[in-house]
Amino acid sequence: MYNTNIKALLFDMDGVTIDSEKLYSKTEPYILKKYGINFDQEDWSLIKGCTEKQFYDHVFKKFSPKIDRNTLINESKDFLKKIFSQELVYMNGFKQIHDKYREKYKFILVTSTGPELMNHIDKVLSIRKMFDFTFDSSDTDKHKPDPEPYLNAINKLGLASSECVVIEDSIQGVSSGKAAGCFVVALLGTLDEKLLKEADMHISSLHELSKIL
Repeated sequence: MYNTNIKALLFDMDGVTIDSEKLYSKTEPYILKKYGINFDQEDWSLIKGCTEKQFYDHVFKKFSPKIDRNTLINESKDFLKKIFSQELVYMNGFKQIHDKYREKYKFILVTSTGPELMNHIDKVLSIRKMFDFTFDSSDTDKHKPDPEPYLNAINKLGLASSECVVIEDSIQGVSSGKAAGCFVVALLGTLDEKLLKEADMHISSLHELSKIL
């Protein structure tokens, strides 16, 4: 059971704070497939919540595409930046939860996204101003599903894990939050409840966070 003395909400970014998952998936038909990289649902489940390095490690290990790794990374980034500039928005319910509870709780962003793309997202949505602190993949040596990203955030806040609620939508993220000792809420979307069974609570919309806040 969650601690009723909640002091901080720790949000994942992609698919939780921003509606970016469908934009990432657009790289498959436009970028990945032309190099023989054909993701199935299992691939997307495995890489969801991963760092850029973890994503491309998976791509090159499984598919061995005939293209230089840095070339593929740069081509994908350029595509993502363009489509993010045109189509990126906050997840439904995030701004409402933010505005309703901003004065009551600390808002922290903990993402596996790298600093370059994070900076671009901030230019598009001014996302950093929505949070007290933001942590990207450059802020930790270990990454989700390791607990280090969330433990770093908790330590910076000076709080106990039991005072923090983590909101995630990936297997890796849920595991990271649980290993850090937090109450974890899984936002269902591209992954179903069975895959995110480790979470303490499942919601279909961020509006449902009000049940515990």
